Amino acid sequence: MDAHTFQLFCFELLKERHPRIELKHVDGKAGDEGLDVFAGELRGKPTIWQCKSFPSGVGKSQKAQIRESLRTALKHFSPAYWILCLSIDMDSKARRWFEKLKISYASKVNISDLSASEMHHEVIHRRSLRNHFFPGAAIDPVELKRLITRTGEMSAESLEQMTDANLEDIIERWTERDPRFNYQIVFDGDLGPPPHNPAPGLVMTVSTGARKLNVFARDITSLEANPPTFSMQFKGTGIDKIRSAINTGARQEFGPDELGDLKTDWALLSSATKVINNLRLIIAPSPSLTNRKRSVRVVFRKGNAEPVQYQLMELQPIRAGRQEIEFSLSGKTVPLRLLFILSAPAADGTVNTKLTVEFNYRNREIREIKKSLDAMNLLRPVGQLELIDLETDKPLLAANAELSEETPRQVQLRALVTDLSNIADRFNTPLAMPDAIAEEDYKVITSLLRYMTNGTEAVSDISATLMKSDENKDLVPAAFSNGKLFFRFTHPSLAPVPKLFGTEINTGPVMEECEAEIKDLPEMLEAFSRSAIGEGVRISFRPLGPVRFGLLQEAVERDAIAFKSQP
Repeated sequence: MDAHTFQLFCFELLKERHPRIELKHVDGKAGDEGLDVFAGELRGKPTIWQCKSFPSGVGKSQKAQIRESLRTALKHFSPAYWILCLSIDMDSKARRWFEKLKISYASKVNISDLSASEMHHEVIHRRSLRNHFFPGAAIDPVELKRLITRTGEMSAESLEQMTDANLEDIIERWTERDPRFNYQIVFDGDLGPPPHNPAPGLVMTVSTGARKLNVFARDITSLEANPPTFSMQFKGTGIDKIRSAINTGARQEFGPDELGDLKTDWALLSSATKVINNLRLIIAPSPSLTNRKRSVRVVFRKGNAEPVQYQLMELQPIRAGRQEIEFSLSGKTVPLRLLFILSAPAADGTVNTKLTVEFNYRNREIREIKKSLDAMNLLRPVGQLELIDLETDKPLLAANAELSEETPRQVQLRALVTDLSNIADRFNTPLAMPDAIAEEDYKVITSLLRYMTNGTEAVSDISATLMKSDENKDLVPAAFSNGKLFFRFTHPSLAPVPKLFGTEINTGPVMEECEAEIKDLPEMLEAFSRSAIGEGVRISFRPLGPVRFGLLQEAVERDAIAFKSQP
């Protein structure tokens, strides 16, 4: 494929893959600005796909092109995701380079890729896409069947009647073989690879690409009394894999060279024993296990410290084996996920538990992030974790938990989140953690904290405009006679309105105050004397100490001497 055709192919494939997302293709002739396909608003946080047709692999030149496209996209947009679509698969060297690229830009954007093998897997299951972009690349079984059976000469109505009769006949034959099951035949040649969320009651799916045979349990009592059985031999590395699957419950995939003979008394599977050399086997946790979720209340404790409590989280099994069980604990608004691995009880009855914490702060509310960090700190170095089943209101788990001490990076993050949480509380403004914090955001954070904490800052010069009025025309010369005064400047709010992560912060009334010396006092008093009522006179101050900043609970009435400050 040439570059343009590959872009069009990627666009059509992505449209098929994501039918509910509005995708747009960008004409590269006008300068694609680092994107070929995108979803969302370009002025917001779009998802960007960049298509690269590299028939000779990813070498030095191709890496430079990828980097340049990424930089261009980040220069013009602020994408949440940047996905590289490649016409080939990267070799191990290129893959390691790409992984480093992802890490180096992790603070700015999520980077992933869609490679040739993944596209090939999709095209296998999408007949119309395959025929359009790869005509003649494979024998079309539909057209071949039409030629052999001469169904191309039949009307649609006649073909439908014949198909119904044949399908009814084959399902009846399967039912005669084993009436304990119901059978369903599905043709979905353009719906992509089959999903991994089986329907209730599904026992087995046999797929031949465009056609699927779904087998559902019908007579539960008979199946429980005499379930179908099969036995399989494992060889080579498959022996260790099957032992691991039994002991840990973890997913394992076996290739043809790891599988031996397959024997079964299930008539529907008997044909599979003849082609075992061409099969692969995947053993994974059953949905009947992983769908067994429980709603729980979670409490983090440590000594006399204030506990942290989540009223609703979800407990979900991940895998279960003879020697290990793994389950997860998560919540919709909780920016962390806890993974527990429990080993089989030891001789003394103790159970070894391994706890892993996964954080996801992207676009999460700042105060929820702070709550999660506070909860984790209660487990450092050792704390208590309690899970209560919401349905029965009884404890499911009460155990000691241990986490390693915070890294310097984690300490900095917690300090930042604490400051942001205080800002959100003080100004009653919800804040969400962005993909990346800009330098301007840090300046706004520093400024807001300075006003919140009555902080000070050394200022070399303050300029203001002194407005002459009937009230202050005689007061100013007397008040300013020695040139040194205590000044307070008040404002209804900060102007311009500060924005933090794109959110406007309404500070309410603020003030700055300091003791200062008026520069060029005689000239200023002379200019004030000559000015008319309502005119302004420029006045400059030299602070005699740091300027103090603060928030005012309510607007302060201006004194007779009014200033418009410009620190």
